[in-house]
Order: sequence, then structure tokens, then C-alpha cells
Amino acid sequence: MAYGKNCGRLIFRTLLMLLSFLLPLSSLASCASQPGSVETHTESAVMQETEEAGKPESETVEPDTETSEKEDPASMKITLDNYNYVLGTQAFAPNYQFTDRSPLSEISERITDMGSNMVKFYATDDKMIDDLIRERPEIKHIFAWYRSDPVFQDGYSPLEAKNDYNAFYKLTKHLLETYSGTGITFYLGHWEGDWYYLKGTDTSQKTIDDTVTNGMIKWINNRQKAVDDAKAAVSYSDVNVWNYLELNRPTDAFDRGFDRVVNKVLPNTNVDLVSYSAYDCMYDSGERIQKIIEYIYSYLPEKASVEGPRVFIGEFGQPAANCGFNDLEHARQNLIMFKKYLSCNVRFILYWQMYDNEKLEDGSCRGFWLVNDKDEQTALYRALEDLLDKGRDYVRDYYRTNGTYPSLDEYKTYLLSLPIFP
Repeated sequence: MAYGKNCGRLIFRTLLMLLSFLLPLSSLASCASQPGSVETHTESAVMQETEEAGKPESETVEPDTETSEKEDPASMKITLDNYNYVLGTQAFAPNYQFTDRSPLSEISERITDMGSNMVKFYATDDKMIDDLIRERPEIKHIFAWYRSDPVFQDGYSPLEAKNDYNAFYKLTKHLLETYSGTGITFYLGHWEGDWYYLKGTDTSQKTIDDTVTNGMIKWINNRQKAVDDAKAAVSYSDVNVWNYLELNRPTDAFDRGFDRVVNKVLPNTNVDLVSYSAYDCMYDSGERIQKIIEYIYSYLPEKASVEGPRVFIGEFGQPAANCGFNDLEHARQNLIMFKKYLSCNVRFILYWQMYDNEKLEDGSCRGFWLVNDKDEQTALYRALEDLLDKGRDYVRDYYRTNGTYPSLDEYKTYLLSLPIFP
């Protein structure tokens, strides 16, 4: 199933630039959710797919006692194919499909056709990841929710810890051994952690019980230890696995001092990376968003083994329904958000998502999409395709001129200079 480049891209960019002058930035307010509203669109996907997560293991996995000498993960070879092009999207529980293949198989093809080399999805086992890589070897940054189940909420039992450790250790070991030399980086994480921490979406809660706090700290650190132990036991090169924590309500702590994952859990972990599901700030000014990102960093313990920015935007998005299903306005508003996040110290920016996964009360799609339910590429799809095409050309030309690849800051600065952004 092939999806060609849009030959009218130049016309689209011209229309989008004209629209940026006709519609003032303040029009965001008319399409935004009401202040204080809570985005919970991924919860249904988690509830649907968590039941399929790995079953408890019968044996405890012990790390190998002898370790082989291996390259420093920081020495991973950067190429044009595995370069971090920053912009990406996701494949979760779509409302529609256009083939008889698996959702991940179909959506990942749309993602690579758009020019992206990254995808985020719910992985139930290693086979799901193996199948993805076999079909789409051009994907070099793989984000996987794995065992995203808040078993810690009533205390994290030794059996629960053992099962999680076994699963993470085995998966990490498999990925490193199987994909050594491929240039792929894997990011293992979970769904929006503050909803787990709050046991729901009631953001009026000021303090959280110590049982939940301590349980989540142990849950995150146990997952991290399994990844670290497997990396210490395996010989590998040009592949890596990172573990991430996802938070989604740092503004409650930033503005009101409430107990949240950012200030109560994160500082007591040894996590590699932090994903920020950033719906609580996406309508804010760029200056305020930068302060919130800095606030997250202030609670993130240092980790010398991880180079570059350690926070990324794991989710955000303005649905088409909030823009009256005006395609160009939907593109414009989301591009404004992309632009604000690009100006921050973040590693990736992942839009929610390629195919819509939410429905309105009448059963129609809410419009978290890049390809709509009529199999049409949206204006936002074409804008991201254009950004990724130009970004890849910039990286290629930079390498030909300098014999090295641009830094992440140089690349992001280039993207921000493009007239595609309003």
C-alpha cells in the first residue's frame, strides 16, 4: 500500500502562510478546550490493551555474572537514517483502518511515508517489536509502552516487582542482542503517570498517600534496574535501550505546589528519560512552557550515561473538532504548538496521533489525526512531511559540507527558521 508525496505541497505552504496572517494567534482561544479541562484520550487505549500485557513469569531472571566489553552507548554511530529528526507521531487503538493488516503495520507505513523514522505504540511482547522492524527497518526510534499497568497503587509486592523485572530484563536483552549494529534506539515507558498517581483524573487532589508514592518510586526504579542490568550483561554496539517515566500534570505542582509525579516521584528515581504528555500547557505562551520544562529538569536526577536533552514531549495535540474541522486551522494551531516545543530543551516532539482514536458523542471522530477517516492526508500531515523532507535535506547537506552531523540545537534552529511555521 503506497502513499505518494503530495505534489501540491508548494500550494499548501502558500495557503498556510497566508492563513497565518489572516488568523491571529489569539484565535487559539476559540478552538482550545475550556480552562482546567483534562485530556484523558489515551485512557481507553490503555484499558483496552493493558489486559494483553505480559503474564507473570515463573522464574526469576538473574543477570549474567560475566559481562563482555562493549562500546559506550554514547559512541553509537549517527547516520542520515538514524539521525534524530525530532518530529514524530503515534499508533494507538485507531478508530478506522484501510487495510486488513494490523493497526501498527498499516500506521507505521503511513509514518515512514510521511518521512519520519520514529513511532510510538503499545508493545505487548517482543514479537510485536520484531514484526515492526522486519516490515519497517527504516524506523530507528521505537517508543513502546510496556507493562503499563499501575500495580503499585496499593503497594508494590515482591511478586509484582519480580515479574516486572523479569519482563524488562528479558526484553532489553533481546533487543540489544537481536538489533546490535542496526542503529535503532528503543525507549521503554508507560502511559501518563499522573493519572496512575492520582488513581484517576481528579486534579483537585493536593496530597497523595505515601503508599502510592513509594509504590510508584519502586515501580519506576525496578523497571530501570532491569534495563540497566541487561545492558551491563550484554555485548552490543549501534543499538540502545532507554527507560522513561511519563508525567502529565507538572503544572499542578508548578502553580499550586500539589503532590505530583514531577515533585514526589521523579526526584527519587534513576530514570533515563522523562516523557511529558503536555496537554496541560500546550495553550500557554512559549515562555511559560520553557519554565515548566525547566521545572521538570530541576527534579530530574543527573545521569552521566545519557547525553543530550532528557525530557521529550511524549504527547500533545489539538483535535480537529476543537477547530470546527477546519483543516488549515487545525494545521495552523498544531504547528504553533510544535514551534513552542521546538524552542525548548526537549529531545523529541510526538504528536497524538496518525489515525484518530477518540469519538464524539454522536460517534464521529474527534480528529486527533494526520490522516483522517476518509483516508485523506490532512494539512498538518503535509506540513510535517515538508518539515521532515527539508530537515533531512539540511542534515545531508550539513554532513557533505562539514563531515559531521548537525547538533540537535542546530537542527532545531534550522526547523524554526522555515516559513512553514505560522
